[in-house]
Amino acid sequence: MYKEIDPQSYEIIRNLMDEHKQLSSMFIHELRNPLSLLKGTLQYIEMKYCEVKGYKYWYQLFDLIQDMEHMLSNASLLNSCTCLNIDDTDLLDLINNIVKTYMPEAEKQKKSLVFRHDEECEAVLRSYPCDAYKIKQTITNLVKNAFEATTEGNFIEIVAGIQATDSGEALSIMINNNGAKIPEEEIDDIFQPFVTHKAGGTGIGLALAKRIVSAHLGSISVSSSDELTSFSILLPIPKKQ
Repeated sequence: MYKEIDPQSYEIIRNLMDEHKQLSSMFIHELRNPLSLLKGTLQYIEMKYCEVKGYKYWYQLFDLIQDMEHMLSNASLLNSCTCLNIDDTDLLDLINNIVKTYMPEAEKQKKSLVFRHDEECEAVLRSYPCDAYKIKQTITNLVKNAFEATTEGNFIEIVAGIQATDSGEALSIMINNNGAKIPEEEIDDIFQPFVTHKAGGTGIGLALAKRIVSAHLGSISVSSSDELTSFSILLPIPKKQ
């Protein structure tokens, strides 16, 4: 945890991280320029010489360019996800709104979607210092994944509470479902960027979730069995002044 690092070392690490982000942003930006020119050139050729549309691999070029554009967008997301705008946030309202957004889909797919929380954590939920947009993005990604893993008759639940940790109490937010089990061989690299075991997946959602939670000095973990799959987020509770 950052609090265990002395101020001088922390400053060095922060400067190195900032420099890395700047270089990554410059690299992504510089790659986008020639990629846009390449795409524009191909579109011009297609407009000028219509016969190229008949070439066997012509449209494959556009598919490859689109794949590269998605990769650059995903890299940009990973690069910026740890830049936080911290403010006191009503997580109770935030999570309730996520549930309301997904409720029509839950009813359509005939799945149960609920949010419950312990009374002891309500005060913490009502005013928690965090980046509301990024925490919402994290929970939304996990709920979306739960929908993809479940079938008709399954349940999805968000459960909030207070959990004791080695460094004190933490706010616990769990996204549970009783859908398909995650194979054991996929658990170890499930939070790695650009690693996906889903058809059409990008391998970004869970990597973003981990980086966002880590930026809040929290942790995220997953457990999965035939009965229950659970993504558990632990966020430190600030000590009262």
